[in-house]
Amino acid sequence: MVLRRYAPVLVAALLAGLVAYPFVRQLMGEQPQSLIGAQVGGQFTLESNTGSVASADLAAPLRLIYFGFTYCPDICPLELSRMAQALAPFGADQDQVQGIFITVDPGRDGPEEVASYAQAFHPQFIGLTGSEAAITGVMRQYQVYAARVEGKTPEQYTMDHTSRIYLTNSDGQLLALFAMDTPVPDMTARIRAFL
Repeated sequence: MVLRRYAPVLVAALLAGLVAYPFVRQLMGEQPQSLIGAQVGGQFTLESNTGSVASADLAAPLRLIYFGFTYCPDICPLELSRMAQALAPFGADQDQVQGIFITVDPGRDGPEEVASYAQAFHPQFIGLTGSEAAITGVMRQYQVYAARVEGKTPEQYTMDHTSRIYLTNSDGQLLALFAMDTPVPDMTARIRAFL
């Protein structure tokens, strides 16, 4: 009787668990072959310091993407450093993976700011920005959360945001997700598996 009463809740919880299972395995380091088919990722067109950049037109077969902001005091620099470290073992083949930094703060982060910020971590990284609508659209594609957190003055605000690194193929399909606690060697090995 009690089981029958709670059966719909149990079934819903089981289905939710099955849907979330690949993502949980990714975040725990137990990664499936790829996440192609997940409703995360896709192609986009944003602005760099050299003009419009379409992700579909990038030459590298893989992309490492991080969403953040140039005024970030700690997490964004750490994650972009980890991206650069993950690519270091590839040597001359680093051009097979395009590092991309996308701002979640387009109001402050213009094309020049995101370019110099991204390239401070790796000379081949590109920084991208755009209109509020364009950035919001790409964040929605990648299921990125971001919210303004007010500071002591209107100019001193910060951004609360999702912090994970996305590995996609040239079609914008999600291959892997790297959490903040994913060891860099594991990231390198995972990237290498898709080259």
